[in-house]
Amino acid sequence: MRYYKIKKNLPQLQSLTGLTKENFETLLIYYEQEWNQYITHFTLVGKPRERPAKGITCKHIPTTADKLVFILSYLKNNPLQEYHAACFGMTQSQANPLIHLFSEILVKTLKSLGELPEENHLRLIHTLKPYTDVILDGTERPIERSVDEELQQECFSGKKKHCLKNNVICSLQKRILWLSQTYYGSVHDKRICDEQPLKLPSGIFIWQDTGFLGHNPENVTVLMPQKKPKGKELSQEEKSLNKEISSIRIGVEHAIGGAKRWRIIKEVFRCRKFGFNHKVMLIACGLHNFSNSLVANAIAI
Repeated sequence: MRYYKIKKNLPQLQSLTGLTKENFETLLIYYEQEWNQYITHFTLVGKPRERPAKGITCKHIPTTADKLVFILSYLKNNPLQEYHAACFGMTQSQANPLIHLFSEILVKTLKSLGELPEENHLRLIHTLKPYTDVILDGTERPIERSVDEELQQECFSGKKKHCLKNNVICSLQKRILWLSQTYYGSVHDKRICDEQPLKLPSGIFIWQDTGFLGHNPENVTVLMPQKKPKGKELSQEEKSLNKEISSIRIGVEHAIGGAKRWRIIKEVFRCRKFGFNHKVMLIACGLHNFSNSLVANAIAI
């Protein structure tokens, strides 16, 4: 699988990487800068270089464009590493360290572009200053069922599945502004907010669903649908208000759906390396923001 071959087939390129050719080549410019900076100082296995790199550093993936295809196609399609390695003419033991290396370079690239969501809940007060309205929601992603009984219970969400959870805040323009830490499936959305209390700008409107009942940050207006009272019905006005709130909150579902184009956070996650489950979620949100920014800029032009 080489970029010079697949770039001729635009639908194929988009299905493999999740990006259009224009978006891919824009991202490639910045990815190449980060890659050159890394390979100048370190080897492929992360050791400091004693002499400058000469020629091709990875014979199976010779160009930077091929490296970007390698990591994006892994994130987009969530293949077994054996299968992914075979697509690039290598073994699984060769592909595994490259997946982690190239994903780290991709994180640095998206960070330099300013497309990664904020992760520190205490810095949100500065991140959200330009916004008057934001939407808060939680999302789940399935994982393999653990053989350890205690871990099974921690990962069980109560919805007949084992998963990981994150909370996200997005703007009305569907840009993901904040990503919580990754928690096991048994942790409730409200509890994530309790463990990572949000510091929001005074006067901002936060739209959330009934899963965050009791979450009321200071000096913030919370807009949330009203639950139907037990044994009673909502009035027509209450139903209309709930419908209006839902029509605005749908933006966060679209944002999460945009990130889940990269199927590694939509399908069963199999990698057990510590911290990688959070890194792929961060990358997917960053790639969504990157694509969304370019589309918004194109429309503005």
